[in-house]
Amino acid sequence: MLEKNDMTPFEEQLERFLPSLDLRFASQFSKLPPRLLLDEANSNFNDQGVRYMGITDDSVDYDEDYTTEAYLAKFGSGLQRLEAQNLINITNLAFWKASSQKDGNPISYALDDNPHNFWQSDGSQPHYVEASFSKRVEIVQLALFLSLAIDESYTPQVIKVYAGHSCSDATHYKTLEVRNVNGWIALTFEDNRPQDRLLKCQYLRIEIPVNHENGKDTHLRGVRVYTQYFRTPAAGSLLLDYFSPDGLLSECKLR
Repeated sequence: MLEKNDMTPFEEQLERFLPSLDLRFASQFSKLPPRLLLDEANSNFNDQGVRYMGITDDSVDYDEDYTTEAYLAKFGSGLQRLEAQNLINITNLAFWKASSQKDGNPISYALDDNPHNFWQSDGSQPHYVEASFSKRVEIVQLALFLSLAIDESYTPQVIKVYAGHSCSDATHYKTLEVRNVNGWIALTFEDNRPQDRLLKCQYLRIEIPVNHENGKDTHLRGVRVYTQYFRTPAAGSLLLDYFSPDGLLSECKLR
């Protein structure tokens, strides 16, 4: 059992009500770790809650002969794969705000489709980007474009993801350690709600406390947020049996 001095207030409550529960033993059965290592060379990356979009066998390791334009081409190819997943891109439904920005490099540059554009911070660490939605959304994937080969010391080394209803109640969800990434990565949420794999929130914060090579400011060339394309009808539902595809649009009214 955990010693009393080692327990958080929540763990002390569990100990009080469930004295036979070994919290340290139970923690071993967490489906995914709270800290993910992002490394394209890791052969097991697909089962760790993150997907690498557009990765190829010859792009895992940094290549000095690989040009900047070739690395930037990964932006477009990875974005095509993201958009081909039958998900809805809700990035532009949020109000985006950055902790700081250098003149000429606003946060909107991380939301467009131009790989040459990027948001650059201009202040003290940690840097962060916030996304606020007008209502709660069901997020399937949070995608980021990172390239150590292009941005070097401006590349985030540690990324912390927070979610909640607002900035005042945002809870830490996951820490990402960026080791070797040159392309889009898509963070998924299997361990958040195993029944539907969704992150339900109204507010997101992407916090960057550390850059590679102890760099001061951060570059972020791309960020996208995706939700499900549609909800499938409940099992046994006869709702759609009453309408033909054409009649469903003509007979139903939006409220």
